Amino acid sequence: MVKSSVRFERGDGYWVAERDSIGFTGTTEFGPVEFLITSEALAEMPNPALEGIDPETAVEVFIEYESDIHRIAQREFVKRLGGEPPILLTTSDVALA
Repeated sequence: MVKSSVRFERGDGYWVAERDSIGFTGTTEFGPVEFLITSEALAEMPNPALEGIDPETAVEVFIEYESDIHRIAQREFVKRLGGEPPILLTTSDVALA
């Protein structure tokens, strides 16, 4: 079985006010990698017609869709060959899911 390049723990999402995003951490063989998913991307998950959501709702959506978000983050991490953290997930990344 192939080992995942980045692994996630459930329940580690937190609101990052200055980025209007939810932050979470992945773990690689080389250490932790920070990720952010924008509130606009989170709003698209339950309803693509929403333009934005408040911080409390963003946390709730993150929790509800956490396994999907981790899958998207893993795909983007591989696609971007790691990249400079934090790796930012936007509406375009969610739309590809």
